[in-house]
Amino acid sequence: MMFVDSSVILNVMFETQLTELARKVIESNEPKITSDTVIDEVYLVVLKKVLLPESRSTRGLKRLLKKDVKAREKAGELLALVLGSIHAMGIVVVGDAKWDAVGELVSEYGLLPHDARILATAIEYGCERLATLDEDFKVVEDLVELVPGKP
Repeated sequence: MMFVDSSVILNVMFETQLTELARKVIESNEPKITSDTVIDEVYLVVLKKVLLPESRSTRGLKRLLKKDVKAREKAGELLALVLGSIHAMGIVVVGDAKWDAVGELVSEYGLLPHDARILATAIEYGCERLATLDEDFKVVEDLVELVPGKP
């Protein structure tokens, strides 16, 4: 089973130089899962790209959502788009790992909390492979196989 990180999902959703590589990963017949933390990351990036394409500032997004009803309505539509896209990719969403496992991975590998939670969740669900385009995961190649490998 393969755990799919936000970097792969976003490169399928938005055309980039890595889109073809990300699509190949998604098109594999291997069962795929992702987690609530990944959805959180993907949703935030989508909100910034669509609602604030010129700045992509989290602070600016917060101000916009606070004052603009139409932006809030669009945000709801975008969540449905994110969830629908993940479902269309054949990815099953699972709950996140417990914080004790996250803390151990932060301490041992120096990962940031979201990355540690993603890895802990992949391990908890028995994923042998982690589909990611994020270089930060290189330090855990002894725990899971990184897919697609070197882009």
